[in-house]
Amino acid sequence: MLRALVAMSTATAPMPAGRSAGRSGWFHSPAFDLLFVLAVPAVTWPLVMLGQGELGAGRLNLLIALTATGHYCATFVRAYGDRELFARFRVRFLLVPAALLVGFLALFHAGHGAAVQLVVSAWAFWHWLAQAFGFARIYDIKAGCHDRTSAWLDRALVIVGFVSAVTLNPGSVATFAKLFLDAGYALPDAERFAVVQDTVLVAVAVTATLYLLHLGRCLALRRPWSWQKQLMHVTTIGYYWFSFAWLDNVLVAYVLYELFHDIQYYAITWLTCRQRATRAGTTGWFRAMFAGGAGGTLLFLGVMTGFGALDFAGRPHANTGLAVFLTLAVLHYYYDGFIWKAREQSLGRDLGIGSGLLPAMVPGLRHAARWSLFVAPLGFVLATGGPSVAERTRSEQLAALVPGDFLAQTQFAFELAKAGELDRALVHYRASVDAHPNYSESRVNFGSTLELKGDLDGAREQYRAALDCPDQGMAHATAALHLGVLELVRGDRPAAEAMLQRARSLGGGDPIRRMLELAAAIPAQDLDRQRGYWTAALQLDANLPDAHFGLGTAALQRRRFDLALLHLTALRKLAPQYVPGLVALATAQAESGKFDDARATVQQVLGLEPANATALALQRRLEGR
Repeated sequence: MLRALVAMSTATAPMPAGRSAGRSGWFHSPAFDLLFVLAVPAVTWPLVMLGQGELGAGRLNLLIALTATGHYCATFVRAYGDRELFARFRVRFLLVPAALLVGFLALFHAGHGAAVQLVVSAWAFWHWLAQAFGFARIYDIKAGCHDRTSAWLDRALVIVGFVSAVTLNPGSVATFAKLFLDAGYALPDAERFAVVQDTVLVAVAVTATLYLLHLGRCLALRRPWSWQKQLMHVTTIGYYWFSFAWLDNVLVAYVLYELFHDIQYYAITWLTCRQRATRAGTTGWFRAMFAGGAGGTLLFLGVMTGFGALDFAGRPHANTGLAVFLTLAVLHYYYDGFIWKAREQSLGRDLGIGSGLLPAMVPGLRHAARWSLFVAPLGFVLATGGPSVAERTRSEQLAALVPGDFLAQTQFAFELAKAGELDRALVHYRASVDAHPNYSESRVNFGSTLELKGDLDGAREQYRAALDCPDQGMAHATAALHLGVLELVRGDRPAAEAMLQRARSLGGGDPIRRMLELAAAIPAQDLDRQRGYWTAALQLDANLPDAHFGLGTAALQRRRFDLALLHLTALRKLAPQYVPGLVALATAQAESGKFDDARATVQQVLGLEPANATALALQRRLEGR
């Protein structure tokens, strides 16, 4: 992609200033537009899929900051490098950044960061939508179409297309719903939210019908129209829908569309600024960056990427870093609202549009009123929102809102399992697996809950299914570990060793720790299941105090005194001052008729804990024997 951009910057002649509308339907050229505007998914799709496989969703989501934050810089380059533009909006460019940064820092350090993030996320969504609409309108203008009805229908189509993708796909609904939960808002259940979804579906049907009827009328009357715009709608709205409807991981869906958005923005910035650099009224660094040739192109991309890398520097600083990042984001959205007016002649010349309006500033009061679109919602959220809900409540509300979202179901199931509500947890794990059978993390946690309930056959099935699914995080390592432990408990030593070896090769955890934790989590009355894990643990390490203590006390309860003595004697060698073990050993010795040994052990206990009630009672019992 970089080579293609360099080649076009040197081989394709700049579009002449003042080129009349309709002479070319392209931003720059067929090759440029297809590669960087219209057919970007053909580039981003394989890149993101390759990155997901090699890096994983989490790292890929971090790396996208290089372009996501980097493309903010493209806005600032144009705002502060074009002297004519800067002169027109000097007050805004100087005062607004400082005011926003101070305000955001104050809000974050006062504990209102979630409210800021909710409102900024709404602006970010509108920004994606606005870019899609703006590109479509430029293609229409280039084709000579200035029809107001087309403009209104383009806007309506983009709005319902993006809104429907967010409201009709379970994963995106859950993602945006979390922002409301963090800001202290309760969520409706699925039945109430279905009313919203039905309304959106009706809006999509009506808008699409009107759009197609109008397009058909334009074709019938032979009015100017842009086929590039139609393709633009398909690739933009369709790709947004595809990202959130087809991909299982919402993080990857975000990366997929964000990269698409960023490449388009880089393309139009490079194209317009390159034209602007040919005229007077720009800074020296601006002209150097957009002078053309490979050097200028590489400088432009390097500056954008370097600016994006600054995002990583702020992440360790929590509130401060996030406040700075959101300030840059809002400035990007805000500046774009008035520096990209294709109707104005100055920008029109750079875009190859001959007609347009003279540069004009929005009157001060009217411009200030537009800020209410940010300030008013923020004030409303600050006034009506509340503290972020607890994780249990959060996951429960998400599961109720989007029962079809496998992540919401598995997260709620995990919270239920932590609280010991295993039967309810199993219901939601089954719902998660039914919604998305190939999510390995859900399979592993489902299996763990089944194992804790005592359904070893069901647990084995889920662990094996997890290993057959694509790996997420450490799911394969965990599934192999759990399955190895399970096979050892069931008595299949060869299968257990093979699976535990696989777990070690994947970086899995400690099987002994797994067995001891499970034994501790099993209800005390289920001694047989506990014994299975303690016995299996001793097969891997014969010197485990916890396992010997568990097996010794279990044998005492079953009045298997010989077995109790075996394990509790071994325990005394491993932990000679462990009082509960010594008390249990003295009891086993007394019950076995070894009264002298019992008295000696009781004295050892009282030497460590003189007031130990059980030892004192046993001492009284042994008197006279």
